[in-house]
Amino acid sequence: MKRQKEKQRRDLTPEGSTGTRILAAAEKLFAEKGLKGARISEIAALARVPPSQINYHYGSKENLYKAVIENFYAGLQRRLFPIMMEEISAPEKLKRLISLGIDILAEKDHVAKILLRESIDSGRYVNEMLSKPYLRETFEMADRFVYSNLRDREKHPNDTIHVISSVLGCMTTFFVAASTIRELWKKDVFSRRMIEERKKEVIEFVFHGIGNRFNT
Repeated sequence: MKRQKEKQRRDLTPEGSTGTRILAAAEKLFAEKGLKGARISEIAALARVPPSQINYHYGSKENLYKAVIENFYAGLQRRLFPIMMEEISAPEKLKRLISLGIDILAEKDHVAKILLRESIDSGRYVNEMLSKPYLRETFEMADRFVYSNLRDREKHPNDTIHVISSVLGCMTTFFVAASTIRELWKKDVFSRRMIEERKKEVIEFVFHGIGNRFNT
């Protein structure tokens, strides 16, 4: 029954340019104002659709917020999974995952702020998304990848928590601090040059720190 309801909700999600505009507008306003601060009327105006259309497809602002989060994680899963399945060395796989993760955060420039807000607000909606089997499987796969490739002499049950948190922190903080970087250094973190520089910086930092804990 639960799966059927989820399928019904997905089937009601508008497709094509209209659906893309709604989700893009929702991402922007949820990032700027949070779930409580953003209004359906504002999202509709930015997406250039009548508010009734958002209400029809999503039913509530909370459901739209969930759709934004799930849309991000579903896209993340689709793009990370092929790399996770590749038969390449652990360091090379980690480098590719970092590079792709930074590209995804740069494309979804508002999502990092939404996830930060979620963490501050106890992460209720993100946790709800992560309970979905297909997303849980991806994170469990990442957990196994990290733990199985750490050197035996250094393994600890909590190592995967610290390693994954450190890598994600290096990747997301850059985009969360975009406005500060723009103000202080007059740099656009979403420019192609800055994104490529960030990839090199994070990979360099990771592999001279936690990367030394991996088997080669």
